[in-house]
Amino acid sequence: MKSLAQVYFDKVDPCYGFIDHRHFFERLDRRWKPPLTPSIYDSILGGVAAIGCLFSQRNATITELHLVRSARSSLENQHLSGPPSVDLLTGWTLRLIYLRMTDSPHSTWMASCTLMHLIEASGLHPESPSDLVPNAQCDPDLGRRLVGLAHHLNAWTSFDLGLSRVSFQKNDLPLPPSPKPGDYTAEVLGLLPVSVSLDPGRSKDETDLTSALSKTLDGTHTQPPSVLAQCNLVLCILRRIHAQNLDISSDLAEQVLALLKKGLGCARGMVMDCSPWHHVANVPFHIICVLLVMDTRSSLATLPEAMQTLSTVASTYDTETTRNAYSAACLLVLLHQQRREHDIAIFAESLNVHHPERQIASPPEFNPSAEDYSWLGALVADLPGLARVDLDEFLNADMVNDSSPLLGGPD
Repeated sequence: MKSLAQVYFDKVDPCYGFIDHRHFFERLDRRWKPPLTPSIYDSILGGVAAIGCLFSQRNATITELHLVRSARSSLENQHLSGPPSVDLLTGWTLRLIYLRMTDSPHSTWMASCTLMHLIEASGLHPESPSDLVPNAQCDPDLGRRLVGLAHHLNAWTSFDLGLSRVSFQKNDLPLPPSPKPGDYTAEVLGLLPVSVSLDPGRSKDETDLTSALSKTLDGTHTQPPSVLAQCNLVLCILRRIHAQNLDISSDLAEQVLALLKKGLGCARGMVMDCSPWHHVANVPFHIICVLLVMDTRSSLATLPEAMQTLSTVASTYDTETTRNAYSAACLLVLLHQQRREHDIAIFAESLNVHHPERQIASPPEFNPSAEDYSWLGALVADLPGLARVDLDEFLNADMVNDSSPLLGGPD
């Protein structure tokens, strides 16, 4: 248990820092001393150890599954006779983190909503409308971190599925956490205000979106999980810009490409380090989609690296979802290539009209089958965030036109 906990505190806690290290190991030592009485803190011990298993090996073991079930049982058997305790909230947060990396988006969304309702009932949030007295035993900074992560995870799982997120009557966000040496939780939670502002129910004009993109690109993110969270938010803003047929400047386009390249390197590094954060597969796939939509020489030059990164993820974490993601990316690139070849055929035909002696062969016709389209449509439900991409528009519409968004000016 100590070994697994150390993996958690080395790899996960610096990014999601909401547990007191010293208090955790004290409770861990006391757990196997008489009296051996189960408590809600078992959900924290089991949750930390389960995530430690996840971040220390490629494949799930029976030990990991037992830890997950034990932690879940401790949470579900808890009978509330008053405001939820901080230990209960911490256990649910750990469960949510584990589900975000291993389970379906719907399961994750349900857990995130449960956690948000528990936080509201606890009165832990300073702006909560609950009349209950906040738990005075909770360190204020740890409380802000816990509430901030709950908001962060609920917002993004809701956006992934296009479902409603949980909001409080007074929907003020928690104050940013205090910085600590070796901790970059504040970097991730610093993205929360822009993330929440992108709620699909809120309209954003060109100025708002451009400002949000610039602000996100200018943020300081030093560690791979934080960089991928930054990339994920930038990709979300770019999709919103594309959906509104807007354009960005060439300077912003260069900054976007630089960040996306950095994100690809971080994703590969995390795969090699056995750090299966949820963005490791999600971000490279969406980077490929955005690179194709940008459709400039610079963006397409990044495409081989993006495909190689997604291939590495799919081969390392060999699941049906990762295999489908890589197959879908290959098909999207192939369709884009065929479209370009058809354009070349038009140029060739134009030249043949005036220079019949220079007959240029046209490329063979390629028509994606109905099975390809239906397969891609089914994939939307399996990949977090893919529902925000209009595949029919992406596959059928012209990739380049006189007012192509995201081009960032002439290359």
